[in-house]
Amino acid sequence: MSFRLETSRTFLREILGNDFDFLLALMSNPEVMRFYPRPLGARDVREFIDRMRAHYRRDGCGLWLVIDREGGYPLGRVGLIRQGVNGQDEFEVSYMIDQPFWRRGLASETAAAVRDYAFRERKLPRVVSLIRPDNLPSQGVAKKLGMQPDGTTPHAGVDHMVFAVSAPAG
Repeated sequence: MSFRLETSRTFLREILGNDFDFLLALMSNPEVMRFYPRPLGARDVREFIDRMRAHYRRDGCGLWLVIDREGGYPLGRVGLIRQGVNGQDEFEVSYMIDQPFWRRGLASETAAAVRDYAFRERKLPRVVSLIRPDNLPSQGVAKKLGMQPDGTTPHAGVDHMVFAVSAPAG
């Protein structure tokens, strides 16, 4: 089953093996990865692609590639991914836009589409975003999504703030 979610400027689709070169450039960039444990190498990116393909099969969602609607080129990866948060199963709205496209509202636009998909199509009661305390840009995106801080959780070996928003009533 192929996935496609559209926004005014982009569409999101499943990550494929032939997205490797873009994902390697994105996730090996020290600036893009500054709030992650480390930039990723080629082996890490191959494992990431395999993990996303497994998430699609198991959960029906995962991180998706963001594509510019007009130009057809990749802009980043955004999606809905199952995470363990303080012993609970949660779905995280996760976003990473490539550095040349920062400060254009793309993270907010695509993450909002994923949030809406989670509530409308998946009928999830809430979604979260796990954000490092020093990652102020991502906190700003989370707040634009209507998320509020809701404690902390260890994730990938470091403490993260949990931002959360519940589905609208009705």
